[in-house]
Amino acid sequence: MTSRPRPGSSRTRLWDDPTRRNMLMNLGFGLAVVAALLTLVIALAVGWYGDHLAPAVKVNGVTLTMDDLAKQSKVNAFLIGYQTKQTRTLLSSGKMWATDADGRIQTLSSEVSKLTSLSLNQLTDGTVMVDLAAKNGQAVTPADIAAKEQQTATQSELRHVWQIVVAPVTTTANPTATNAEKAAAKAKASLAYSALKGGGDWATIAKSFSTDATTAPQGGDVGFIDKNSSLDPAFVSALMAAPLNTPTGVIEGADGIYRIGKVTEVIPPQTDPTFVQQAQDAGISKADLDWSFQYAAANTKLNSWVTAQAMASAPQRHVYAIYMQASAAESDPTAVRVRHILFSPNHDAQNAANVPASDPAWNAAKALADAAYAQLKADPSQFDTLARTESDDTGSKANGGKLGYVTQASGLTQAFANAVFAKGLQPGEILPPVKTEFGYHIIQIMHYPTDLAWAGKLIPQATSLDAFKALARDNSDGSDATHGDAANGGDMGWVGLHTYQVSDQVASAIFAAPVGKVSTVLNVEGDGVYLFWVAEEQTKVPDGAQADSIKTNAFSSWYSPERAKYTIWQDPTLAASATG
Repeated sequence: MTSRPRPGSSRTRLWDDPTRRNMLMNLGFGLAVVAALLTLVIALAVGWYGDHLAPAVKVNGVTLTMDDLAKQSKVNAFLIGYQTKQTRTLLSSGKMWATDADGRIQTLSSEVSKLTSLSLNQLTDGTVMVDLAAKNGQAVTPADIAAKEQQTATQSELRHVWQIVVAPVTTTANPTATNAEKAAAKAKASLAYSALKGGGDWATIAKSFSTDATTAPQGGDVGFIDKNSSLDPAFVSALMAAPLNTPTGVIEGADGIYRIGKVTEVIPPQTDPTFVQQAQDAGISKADLDWSFQYAAANTKLNSWVTAQAMASAPQRHVYAIYMQASAAESDPTAVRVRHILFSPNHDAQNAANVPASDPAWNAAKALADAAYAQLKADPSQFDTLARTESDDTGSKANGGKLGYVTQASGLTQAFANAVFAKGLQPGEILPPVKTEFGYHIIQIMHYPTDLAWAGKLIPQATSLDAFKALARDNSDGSDATHGDAANGGDMGWVGLHTYQVSDQVASAIFAAPVGKVSTVLNVEGDGVYLFWVAEEQTKVPDGAQADSIKTNAFSSWYSPERAKYTIWQDPTLAASATG
């Protein structure tokens, strides 16, 4: 058998053909270029979407994009710059008090650093408020927006103010003014006022009486202020209402300082007609400006609407309260509520540890403590009064020496801890003076947990309003109108059912309570335990301190629970910057 060789193939492989090889290489390169371009286009599209159309905020399904956030930020940047320029112009022209101008410029500068977070939250709350306004018949109109823009472009009324300041003179050892020191300051201010009313020269009296080192040498001249001045709020209110060249009378400030003021010139509010044009020159269209101002307009309309409802004539109750603030320490098995009165050497608790034991100041402190202890043993009801007037513990004297619940983990000084955690102590028991590095303490064991149980034990003792007030003074943690001022027998003042002075739960309990009798116990989770005494009920319009509280707090108290009903989403990265 013979073999035959296979005939050779005459076909050339695809890759061996130079022409075809070049064609394939060019095709592959072209495809790679196309793929790269496609990738670039996709990346650019994704980036553009992220920068412009990606959601920044969602409120109940309504989406505001990154473009919306950029638009709001641009308007805010313009407004910050506009207000800064206004402030500098007023300062340079002598029409703004330098302290006010510096403070406002500093505040505006800080807003620049948080521009994105500021704008994000404006978009969020603005969207909620626009929706709430529409739902409650307060829909924002073009006229509302125009009014808000005009308000922003209007410089508030300016008043040229003069002041006489009389601060209480305190000892170095105790910087907190005593009642006697306050009385002396008030008397001095009243003397200055009498001299003014008698026709005395303002500048001369200011230089003689005023304790303000900045304005006294120049006759009390403050310069121009507006309603937003950083001066004491009560003093500003008096000045903005004062007739020209008429002393305001003696005004006691929240800082305990007494002031007399006068106004010698008034510059009426002035509207800048170029405001919108300046915004347009900054690259902001009139449409974008209006869109941004709708949020501020919604806030204003809702605020006015809520406040007007709360200020309407309605049943009001004059209420007293015993309030025991919730404390995590209450669950500790060693917990006990205590109050104390401290007598320190030289009346200086902070430096007591530096006073040698042989110093007579220690004996003087002990003598005071022994005398107070003897007085309290004879009449325990004096504890609150003595604590508020005599204690050298500046942190607790304002609330009658109450320290709340203390436990063995509270870090008490050892001698104090040994005294309060001794076995067999009874509620109400007053301990003999205890010496620590701070001085001599007179300690009263108030009661053991729980507050709920203790409130129940107080009910049978509240047989009259006077009895309730005494119980509030000795047991309540309240120090304001919201919880009842213990120093004034737990007085909450007048409270309405829908005045937003207190929570809905507390208001409902107050209006469920009998008039002229103690209420049942109310336990508000996370807040505390309450007892109420309703002294009287009247249908009336809120006034005085109640009206001030409503005007200040009604809208925020109404808005917070309404906002909580909305489903809100913010871009996590932006939200982190807004809260961090």
